[in-house]
Amino acid sequence: MRADRSPTAIADRALRPIYRLLHEGLRLSPAAITYLALALSLAAAAAIAMQRLQAGLILMAASQLLDGFDGGVARLYGLASPEGHRLDMICDRIAEAAIFVAFAAGGWVSIGWVALALVAIALVTSIEKKSRFDPGFKRFVLYFGLWYPYPLLFRIIFGANLAVYVIGLLIIDCRFQTKMDALGGDLDTVASRALALEE
Repeated sequence: MRADRSPTAIADRALRPIYRLLHEGLRLSPAAITYLALALSLAAAAAIAMQRLQAGLILMAASQLLDGFDGGVARLYGLASPEGHRLDMICDRIAEAAIFVAFAAGGWVSIGWVALALVAIALVTSIEKKSRFDPGFKRFVLYFGLWYPYPLLFRIIFGANLAVYVIGLLIIDCRFQTKMDALGGDLDTVASRALALEE
């Protein structure tokens, strides 16, 4: 039987010693790892709000790294569940909100751009389950604040997530139209109009 060569499977094999250390050595469940990552994110937010940018970014990087391990532990030990995925998503959104608001509190960017970025992220989250499309273009951009102004970076976060939302809607529309076509339906959707133009 051929080994799974997907990026997730390859990463899981490489990180298996870390997963075992966290679960068997430190007795941490996937949920505990998720909460620990959230705690680090809140600490990062506090540092950023106090204008300790480098410390905040280091804590944010540690939280994101740890946040990537909960799913790996769940997969390795057969603990994956819809509830665990939901908890991870909720904690991610809380972490992002805390960190984004901290940038406004620290004077790095206006609260208006923070609010717009969070709204765009919420829109992507609202359809992610159906579209299965979320490149995760959120906190990573904030590391570039060491070289670029944060107002620009928050505009990028807003614009990129808004684009992801629109693409997600198109993916959902195309999948729905494909299902309807298979059932003999004929709905006036974006996908059906695109097919009509091609014909």
